[in-house]
Amino acid sequence: NLYQTDPSGTYHAWKANAIGRSAKSVREFLEKNYKEPDMETDDLVLKLAVRALLEVVQSGGKNIELATMKRGEAMKILDPEEVEKIVSALEKEKEEAEKKKKAAAGTTS
Repeated sequence: NLYQTDPSGTYHAWKANAIGRSAKSVREFLEKNYKEPDMETDDLVLKLAVRALLEVVQSGGKNIELATMKRGEAMKILDPEEVEKIVSALEKEKEEAEKKKKAAAGTTS
């Protein structure tokens, strides 16, 4: 769980959350797309985070910085190359899904 405390001392528990500019849009994306069974590996969690950020970031992975935190471990800041690798994988998945969609549409008409 994630815990967020606001300046008044009110706290909130989250499974996934966003703060900062465009947080509302990212939070809505996470509420819609976060599914506990899909979060089995770090890679799947990072993919969801990047997908959420790409909803509001215009220039792709260039302006995305990611860090991971785990209990009992030091915070790890991902290299820009690691972030770009995730963005590229997501773009490839999106292209493949669009191809399948077009192929399916072509067979039904």
